[in-house]
Amino acid sequence: MEYKKYRVKTTIKSFRDLEIYKRTTLLCAELFALNPPEGANKSLNSELVILRDLSKYVPKYIAESYGDRYSDRALGISKLEKAAQVISDVITKLDLINMLTGDVNFKDIVLKLLSNYQMGLLRNRLKPSYP
Repeated sequence: MEYKKYRVKTTIKSFRDLEIYKRTTLLCAELFALNPPEGANKSLNSELVILRDLSKYVPKYIAESYGDRYSDRALGISKLEKAAQVISDVITKLDLINMLTGDVNFKDIVLKLLSNYQMGLLRNRLKPSYP
């Protein structure tokens, strides 16, 4: 009775149905909820501001890419490449923030976010999978 385990996937009606869009939006929200430890230095706070600003572009580029898939496929692919570049920048900033902080609890949170960005997004690779 294997057929009972099979679930028919619904069609994708908008960019909000894309798994990668949902995942990047959740990760962006986690970054916005990240609060620096008490007594954090100015460089850590400024890096967090830059990180939050960067992270909101990833879902934006994915949504725009989905919208461009029929009108200009090359533009859609270039936006996915921009999203991948921003993800790389976010990972780099998370690694830098991890180095700047001395608080063990904050380091654990940052390392968890770093792992989510690295491994979670690898499972939902950014590639043009639309027709």
